[in-house]
Amino acid sequence: MLRLSWFISIGISLFGVMIIQHFFTMKPDETANAGNLGALGIALVAPFILLSLFITYRFFVESSRHARDHIMRMIYLVFGVALLVVFVFYANGYKEDVLTNLGGDTKTPGSQIYGFPLLNEYTNSIIINFYTFGIVHTISGLIGTIVGIVLPAKQADVEQ
Repeated sequence: MLRLSWFISIGISLFGVMIIQHFFTMKPDETANAGNLGALGIALVAPFILLSLFITYRFFVESSRHARDHIMRMIYLVFGVALLVVFVFYANGYKEDVLTNLGGDTKTPGSQIYGFPLLNEYTNSIIINFYTFGIVHTISGLIGTIVGIVLPAKQADVEQ
C-alpha cells in the first residue's frame, strides 16, 4: 500500500511541476507585464510536493529497514548518489541554457531579466522543473535510506 501511495503522490506532484514549467513560464521572446503567475501555481502545488517528499522519505525508510540483505541497502545508497549527481549535472546545464537564451542572469545589464527578482515569469522553469523535482526527491529518498539503515526496525514492526 505504501508503494501505491508513493507512486500516486509522485505522479500528482510531478504533473503539477510540469504544469508550472510549461504554462507559467514565459519564453524569452515574450514580454512580461507585471507580477508572476507562476507564484500562484507554486503555491497550489507546494502542498502536494511536500506530501510527496514525506511519502518518498517514508517509503525508503521502510524499504531499507525491511531489506533482507545489506547489498540491497547499498544499492539504494549508490543508485541514489549516482542519480543525484546526474540530476544536478542536467539541472545546471538546463539553467545555463535558459540564462543564455535570456541574455544573462538578473544582475547582467542588458539581459531580458535584468533587475527582476530571482523567481520571475522567465525563470520559473529554472527553479521548478523536472530536474529539481528529481533532486529533492532523490535527497528525500537518500535521507530515508540512511535513516532506515541506521535506525533498525522495532521488534513489533519485524513481527508483523
